[in-house]
Amino acid sequence: MKVAQVVRRFSFDEWGGTENVVWNSTLALRELGIESEILATSALSTPGDEVREGVPIRRFRYFYPYFPMPGKTRRALDKKGGSPYSPGLWRAMTRGGFDLIHIHAGGRVAMLAVAAARKCGIPCAISLHGGFADVPKREMEEMLAPLRGKFHYGGIVDRLLHLPRNPVGEADAVICVGQNEFRLLTPCCGDRKVLYLPNGVDLNKFRTPPVLARPVREEWNIPADRRVLLCVSRIDYQKNQQMLIPFLKQLVGRGENVHLLLVGPVTAGWYAEEMMNLTRQCRVADRVTLVPGLSPDDPRLVAAYREADLFLLPSLHEPFGIVVLEAWAAGVPVLAAKVGGLRKLVQDGYTGLHFQPENPATLMSAYERISTEPGLRESIVRWAAQEVEGYGWPVIGKEIARLYEGLCHG
Repeated sequence: MKVAQVVRRFSFDEWGGTENVVWNSTLALRELGIESEILATSALSTPGDEVREGVPIRRFRYFYPYFPMPGKTRRALDKKGGSPYSPGLWRAMTRGGFDLIHIHAGGRVAMLAVAAARKCGIPCAISLHGGFADVPKREMEEMLAPLRGKFHYGGIVDRLLHLPRNPVGEADAVICVGQNEFRLLTPCCGDRKVLYLPNGVDLNKFRTPPVLARPVREEWNIPADRRVLLCVSRIDYQKNQQMLIPFLKQLVGRGENVHLLLVGPVTAGWYAEEMMNLTRQCRVADRVTLVPGLSPDDPRLVAAYREADLFLLPSLHEPFGIVVLEAWAAGVPVLAAKVGGLRKLVQDGYTGLHFQPENPATLMSAYERISTEPGLRESIVRWAAQEVEGYGWPVIGKEIARLYEGLCHG
């Protein structure tokens, strides 16, 4: 079986949750005899083909249907929320000899992919990685902000190309990575196939101490005696890292020797600047380290987890939370916002502790509980280590392969 894994962008330098899933599921499927090509626009990358670890990756030119489209706006859309056209991507999907198209994008990339599958007479599945039915209003407004005042001609082109208006509704299968979205979508899709299939994690990678040329504490200027509070996620308003700065100030103010380590690509530059200004206002700038993204094969990512005392995820919206799996695999206890897919993924009091992302007092309460309650930290690490076994990529890969077989031969 040959599958097109279609994604809006695929850059090893701007790694996110969707790229993580596409890459690792592709490798897991190959072990089961299913070959894939990764097809993407050249957003945050350059047009052309490459082969990495035996996987063909093809990136195509694209454009956004708005006028004017200055470089700053284009870059913002590349980072988050863009809905481009790509004629080259269309041709690759229709001429690639695929047995199935698996869509990992929304907007026009998904519309083109569904239309390509129909043209070729093959099935298509769509995975909802970034949220579809439960995106908060504020986040949607922020994503659309770069397009204010622009002339939009996309609707005209959509009609001329006869693109499907609802790719989720027309796909042969819809994969929800978060249980919250699965619950919301199931009643709306009738007898169509909607399934909950969580993301996965490379267990061996995060359980094995990495080989480093230089210790990360030394490289990132984190004193050896400080306990590390780690947050791995895009630097973005959705991820809500600003909440952690006043929290850090409180801890330092009462004499705790802690350091906040933020790892992730910057997808909202204005937000990152705001946050760093806040660290100076709160007088904790010397206790905050921002590492703006690490490639997926960078051993420093694993080292960051293994140096951490606690993992914090204060997101305002989180469809799933792959980084929670990574923390679990590395043996780091998790404090996570009680939102979206994290409500079900993290079992409060067992595999982690919840807090309300807009209520700082609840974060402090969770922190004090795991810091002082006898045996709680050890219990959470133990339960999480057992829970994460079910999320290994070989397990998830078998479920995806079973879906593919059903769509192609069922």
